[in-house]
Amino acid sequence: MSAEIAEDLSKQTRDLVSRFEARVSSFSRRQDLASLTIPSRQREGDALAKKFFGQGEHVATGIDGSMDFDERLQMMLFYANATAYSCPFTVGDRIRFDLSLAHREAKLAASAAVPLWAEDLSSVLSNEPEIDLELEHSMEKIPNSFMTLGELYLAYLACGKAQILFLDRPMSGTFSTLSGDARNLMRRGESKLGKWVGEARISMLDLSLAINLGSPAMTVPTRSRYLHLAVLKELLKGPATVEAISSRLGTTEVATLRAMRRITKIDERFGNELLADAADNKLVLRESIASYWERVLAVSIKYAEDVFGRKRHPLALSSDEYMTILDVNAISLFLLEAVCERARVTRTLLVGIAKDTTATDVARSVLPYASSAGFVKLSSPPPRLKNDRAFLAILSSENPSISTPWRTMSYDSAFSTIVEINGRLMSAGKFVSREQLFVRSYFQLRALKTDPSVRSQVFLFDRTYDERYDLEGTRSFKVKERGGETQVAGYFEGNGGSELSNLVLHILSMTDNPEVFEAFGHNQLLYLADKAVKAEVRMLRSSLRGVADLRVGGVSNRRKIFGLISPYRQQRAEAEHARVRQ
Repeated sequence: MSAEIAEDLSKQTRDLVSRFEARVSSFSRRQDLASLTIPSRQREGDALAKKFFGQGEHVATGIDGSMDFDERLQMMLFYANATAYSCPFTVGDRIRFDLSLAHREAKLAASAAVPLWAEDLSSVLSNEPEIDLELEHSMEKIPNSFMTLGELYLAYLACGKAQILFLDRPMSGTFSTLSGDARNLMRRGESKLGKWVGEARISMLDLSLAINLGSPAMTVPTRSRYLHLAVLKELLKGPATVEAISSRLGTTEVATLRAMRRITKIDERFGNELLADAADNKLVLRESIASYWERVLAVSIKYAEDVFGRKRHPLALSSDEYMTILDVNAISLFLLEAVCERARVTRTLLVGIAKDTTATDVARSVLPYASSAGFVKLSSPPPRLKNDRAFLAILSSENPSISTPWRTMSYDSAFSTIVEINGRLMSAGKFVSREQLFVRSYFQLRALKTDPSVRSQVFLFDRTYDERYDLEGTRSFKVKERGGETQVAGYFEGNGGSELSNLVLHILSMTDNPEVFEAFGHNQLLYLADKAVKAEVRMLRSSLRGVADLRVGGVSNRRKIFGLISPYRQQRAEAEHARVRQ
């Protein structure tokens, strides 16, 4: 029987390998697909660096985090930490990085330990129905939330002190995840954030405005799904009539009036705390509404300071009341938006990097749009391979004309929620996400000198949308979503016209480390930060486990509650191991 199974497996494996080789071959000599890629332009990159940063000495910083969790005596112990590495760089006729002087930033470190009884997990996880079925997956959300919080808090502190800030996470994906959790928090209709700081209480209306509008610097689309938010943003500037708002936003008065009616319903939902006056064609906001962002950001920073300053338990409000992970993730969302806002003011270049992304943007929406818009002229249908990293890695390896370093055409993060079906762009879910927030691009930095077909990994970077550089590449196109067709004003670079993306690729090409496998074609600062946080979290776990065993072990012995300090399976394994040794 085993021989028959082995023979069947061998045959099926050969078939799969044969199909894979045929798929790889379909990428060869595809200059049409190669036009998706844009090579690094050193002279242009150096000129852009001088324009963006100014001449002189500057600092680049990379931030990464790590996490883990453990169980002792029905107590869950969660650990999370984040740290930063920096190096100097100079801008003159050329931009130069001195990675040999990379060092750990002692003042940019954040760590947290979160002990919880197993019975309290449901309260912290917001009574999620799946926690009994996927307990370990659900538990990972807790340290992951604090790791995210730590990284974004350090990024907020580093903005301005560093002129380049590398994050070991895609900002667009992080924003999407945190926004989803924040909306879930609002659906619950309750948040514990207002109870954390007594002197700077925030209301549910403040949270709603911060979640839906974001920071004052964020762009709000004017398509129907978001029009009421765009109108609300205009009203924050002062009272205005339907005619005036319609003129500013470029919408019809009928659509603006409909959006105003939605605002009056929001006012009713929050107990008439939003509007001071609501006439037929004019709305007036209460004076206190204008400072919603200052209140929310103050509470968010205070919370992060308390958690990483180890002043209080990160979740406990009282002996039997806890904040939820949705609350923590809402704070992280506000910090991410604050980082983007602060980076714009201080002219800090924010770059998020994703290593193991499973995105399918290229095959699903980017390549179809580039083809329909005439940026890529396909000679034949593209190979059927959905995973972006695999698609681009094979394309690069099979086409020597694609020289490293290169990147793909930059595109709006809203393309990640779009799919092409039968020649028509449609929303992948119910709606297309907000555009003009983040710009994404894949990149590959190196090839072996001895064999150029052997290349470094393909990664993704994203950066914030900046209308000072990206307005020219903002294009309007139609997408069908639930409720009908909508007009999306998203960014799509086209043929190599993105100055900021060219600058990012130029910088990335000079900040990897070809001498170390893990940093070959990646980023040296993020590699160093990753090594540091992983070592620290291992040490933290060992130390805190010993403290927990000492404390709860004493209670177990004193109260005669034996057999609870570790699970039964672990106790049995330890006993069997001791018996075998004897």
